[in-house]
Amino acid sequence: MKKVLTTPISDEALAELNIGDVVYLTGTLVTCRDVAHRRLIELGRELPVDLRGGAIFHAGPIVVEKDDGSFEMISIGPTTSMRMEKFEKEFIEQTSVKLIVGKGGMGPNTEEGCKTFKAVHAAFPGGCAVLAAT
Repeated sequence: MKKVLTTPISDEALAELNIGDVVYLTGTLVTCRDVAHRRLIELGRELPVDLRGGAIFHAGPIVVEKDDGSFEMISIGPTTSMRMEKFEKEFIEQTSVKLIVGKGGMGPNTEEGCKTFKAVHAAFPGGCAVLAAT
């Protein structure tokens, strides 16, 4: 079934999701991968963005600077979420992020974090990087 989530995402909106739903997101999506997770968890440094009720994308964007100083997103594809597994429970707890999007599955640490702190990990299909940039 098709579901639309809007950031900030509420616990009630997450409770309406079912395995197999196709989720569309409206609002802000922040790329957050290894460095951001390590920065917060291992180094104890604040992130430059408030993720409460937000959504993160385990992704690697390709961005180019244009002649006018602005930036253009060329492509963005999911990166393997399992690389963030050891950080994810604490990351969810500390940021109150509600939606984690990435490639592949995650493990028991993330599962526990999602159950305890009310979040969802959603799989983004690989091979759709150019589509995701639009």
